[in-house]
Amino acid sequence: MKKLILSVTLTSSIACSSYAMEVAPFQTGYLYDFAADVDGGGDISKHFFHISGGVPLYSDDETLVALTASYQLHSYNFTGGTPGSFVGISPWDNIHTTNVGAFLSWKFADNWKLFAIPNIRSSGESGAKFGDSISGGALLGASYKFSDTLTMGPGVGYIGQLEDSASIFPILVVDWQFCENLSLTTGPIVGASLGPGISVKWKIKEDLRFTFGGRSERLRFRLDDSITNGKQGIGEDNSITVFGVLTWQATDNIQTSLIAGVGLANDVLLDNSEGNRITREDYDPSPFIGINLGYSF
Repeated sequence: MKKLILSVTLTSSIACSSYAMEVAPFQTGYLYDFAADVDGGGDISKHFFHISGGVPLYSDDETLVALTASYQLHSYNFTGGTPGSFVGISPWDNIHTTNVGAFLSWKFADNWKLFAIPNIRSSGESGAKFGDSISGGALLGASYKFSDTLTMGPGVGYIGQLEDSASIFPILVVDWQFCENLSLTTGPIVGASLGPGISVKWKIKEDLRFTFGGRSERLRFRLDDSITNGKQGIGEDNSITVFGVLTWQATDNIQTSLIAGVGLANDVLLDNSEGNRITREDYDPSPFIGINLGYSF
């Protein structure tokens, strides 16, 4: 079961964990971002729903192959803007993101593992053309298990961006249990995540854990044709989130998590259908709360 847990959650981040289970192979959850003031007038708030799961196709002592899938809904509310301002034009509302991927892991030597995580993603507003909302990416890397409490390794990520240059970035796999009840990881976090991050996990007791961390979030998506003169432009929402997660392992199969945090360094932008900038605005720190449910088969 632990291999299945890793295979499912690695679609959006990297981990090679030997620590206690933090996420389940089936997850669903909801977050609410409270209203934050936008430069230029008005405010922005968000509802976020996600569901994800995975299926192992092949597994033995050295090799794991699994399929993964997820769906995310970002529902935006723009209110109070003056005519012509970013908020005033209410540039988008419901953004649908679907991700289909795979996780491949191969233990090729003692303590060494290679992993590959290809995926295809569609991200677009209701009414956007599906074929114009598709991008792809992959994460590749290796990890070395130095001991029962420390796993590290290098990697590289490639993420295609709609009407923009692809993001290529280095990855550092870290899973370090530096004392009996504390560990540091760059691995997956309860709830859906959109970018790389790092966190500290505190095992309060056998069925209760607290996680504190930070993560970079970038959501870029295709719009319908209601804003950019009949052509389907691009929207983007960026932030750096700082969060805390309290996870209760209710049974061997079920876990419940309460999530709270704040988005920092926030901005939203609007590009035309060729990816050229139309407008961009910063917005204030945005606190959020939510709940996540996980089920292990």
